[in-house]
Amino acid sequence: MIEFDLDGTHYKLEVTAATIKQMERGGVNFAKLGDSIIAAEVLWKGMFIAHHNSVPDAKRMQIYNALSSVADGEEPELDENGDPVDMLMSVVGDEYKGAIEALGRAQGNVPWKRS
Repeated sequence: MIEFDLDGTHYKLEVTAATIKQMERGGVNFAKLGDSIIAAEVLWKGMFIAHHNSVPDAKRMQIYNALSSVADGEEPELDENGDPVDMLMSVVGDEYKGAIEALGRAQGNVPWKRS
């Protein structure tokens, strides 16, 4: 989860199973998203669905551009060229990975067996 305050509003961004399902119903193909040049933008905009779905896409991108690439109090990581890594998008990716993995796990606790 990513939390921050901006312009007097507290934002809580996270990805849930419902977020993933809603995005897929809207046409996002997660299997092919890695091939998309706009993948980062799509994933960022999706972070708002769970708690701030009424925020317009343009505002979502303004917020992205206003945020630091590293979390408060953390040091930036550097890539092999010595350039700072965008840790914000790394955390966004982790959010999606966790939600997709949760969709693949069994939800109940009733034992069963194959016959």
